[in-house]
Amino acid sequence: MSFYRPFAPLFGAIFCCLLGVGATLGALPLYLRDRHAGDVEIGVVVTAIAVSAVIARPIAGRLADRHGYKPIMIIGVLLCALAGIGYLPADGVVPLTAVRVLHGIGEGTVYTAGATWLVALAPQERRGRFVGLYGICMWLGITLGALVGALVLDAVNFAAVGWFAAVAALGGLALVLVKRGPEHPAGPPRTGLVAGSAVLPGVALSLAAFGYAALAAFVALHLARRDIGHGIAAFNAFGVTYVGVRLFVGNLPDRLGASRVALWSALTEAVGLVLVGAAPNLPVAIAGGLVMGAGLSLLFPALALVVLNRTDPSRHGVALGAFTSFWDIGLAVGGPLAGWIAGLAGYPTIFYVMAGCALGSAALSLAGRRGRAVPAET
Repeated sequence: MSFYRPFAPLFGAIFCCLLGVGATLGALPLYLRDRHAGDVEIGVVVTAIAVSAVIARPIAGRLADRHGYKPIMIIGVLLCALAGIGYLPADGVVPLTAVRVLHGIGEGTVYTAGATWLVALAPQERRGRFVGLYGICMWLGITLGALVGALVLDAVNFAAVGWFAAVAALGGLALVLVKRGPEHPAGPPRTGLVAGSAVLPGVALSLAAFGYAALAAFVALHLARRDIGHGIAAFNAFGVTYVGVRLFVGNLPDRLGASRVALWSALTEAVGLVLVGAAPNLPVAIAGGLVMGAGLSLLFPALALVVLNRTDPSRHGVALGAFTSFWDIGLAVGGPLAGWIAGLAGYPTIFYVMAGCALGSAALSLAGRRGRAVPAET
């Protein structure tokens, strides 16, 4: 643990900011429903944060490359705190959507600047593990925040949720301020918002994200159609292995090679999706969720490591920002796509099609392995 102590402020800062994001995520649907908002309006408000984060990540990465990671991360944390306060007077779909956009810009900025800062500090032989641990802090922040948000809304009111999000972000600000900024890597000035090294791994990530979106949205409905109760347990099982694998074997991309681990991770996800789609009972569905979690757990850090290894250090921010946006795009596309497939061919077909998408992700990683001799982008 003493080895990781110098990095704790960055892990803590992203946890605090995502704690606020999760709190609003857990409270907003219930709050809007009580105010008689429709399903479409609720969907717009809730997902606005993801749309703005997609746009903010590469921009934040470019700014971090040019001006330093610490000042850009501070700006992101302050935007998250400002968004928390912005929830207080917001009343109605349009004002809340505007606040969600601001929150997404803050979250995307914090993640991208913090991840790039972390990579700059981490030993090169442990970069994949550090990216994975950073993602776990995000996951825990959102998960615990959603629980806290629902409890605070029920016990107090929605304004208290906004205050909680603001205070949590300020806690992240305190952690960032006490951490000394790294030396800024020198490099040639570049103006693009998307690094070419991020495109192929990013598309592979999007294809894999389709499966996660399908599992989250439709596994309970799929199993209920087969008269199998407690279907959400399959999704919970996914979370168990997603976190567990990163904690205990998160160094595999560093040890075995990023492209190799990305290939096998995508294939593992495909197997899990087939198990869920064909599940005749709850134990098989849970097994599918466990297998999926094991696959997706290492896919993101492995592909991120591929991007980092092929990008000049002076462009790591814009590369990671663009790469991470592909995950958000995969979620945004995967959910509606799964719903469209369900309407045409039924729930099981969703998971078989998404297994095919995971195989496509594996094929891209295989192509990346064959082209690994390509020099790093400069």
